[in-house]
Amino acid sequence: MAIIRITHCKNEIGFDAISNSESRIDEWKSGDDNRIHEPAWKQRYQYECNLISRIIIDNNFKTILEIGSGPGILSKLIQEKLHDITYHLIDKPFAKQYFDEHGLKGKFFIQDFSVGLDTTVLLPKYDLIICNDTLEHLYAPANVVKQCYHLMNDNSIFFISIPNWRMAHQFIYRGLWDYDNFLYFMYIHKLNPIEVFPSPLQTPYYPKLNSEESMPDELLQSWNFYFQFKRKL
Repeated sequence: MAIIRITHCKNEIGFDAISNSESRIDEWKSGDDNRIHEPAWKQRYQYECNLISRIIIDNNFKTILEIGSGPGILSKLIQEKLHDITYHLIDKPFAKQYFDEHGLKGKFFIQDFSVGLDTTVLLPKYDLIICNDTLEHLYAPANVVKQCYHLMNDNSIFFISIPNWRMAHQFIYRGLWDYDNFLYFMYIHKLNPIEVFPSPLQTPYYPKLNSEESMPDELLQSWNFYFQFKRKL
């Protein structure tokens, strides 16, 4: 018998991708978004910093691109640990405002990347590209992944965090980010998974779906899935 998901997230019901032509433009507006001050977010950022810093150190990476960086908290933590790196960030105006007001390090590009990136302002290649809970909010995630592929060299790593649907996240394309579907989505874009890490945060329990057959059991209640991908050679 097939097991499919009935949404328990009201944000997924009736989402209108036609009238919402610009994705989450008010995100990180001062006074309206205080996520970064919540204990769970601080715990999460520190965990992600440790994961990514280890990848950078182990591979001697020097150039980092973070797409959907928010105000730059993750980049701040990483650059406090690692000093000899070039860090570029992409997000929207209110995130850049916070970044500037707090004097954070790196080069910040303001873009609405919901349907694609303006790569003309970026480096030709990056050692590490980060999309942390970002792709699921885009109207054209395939465009962004394809562009990221061309921004990678043969040794680059694409670090992607995908939320577990059990944590009641907002997905524009519901089901695309189920574990097996996501891996296939990346496979057809010529990107191979080399490792996946769990989150320290936990979700409520719901049984596995048919679109999650390859998901390790220990990830069932993981808040996020943290993947490393490399280009197929």
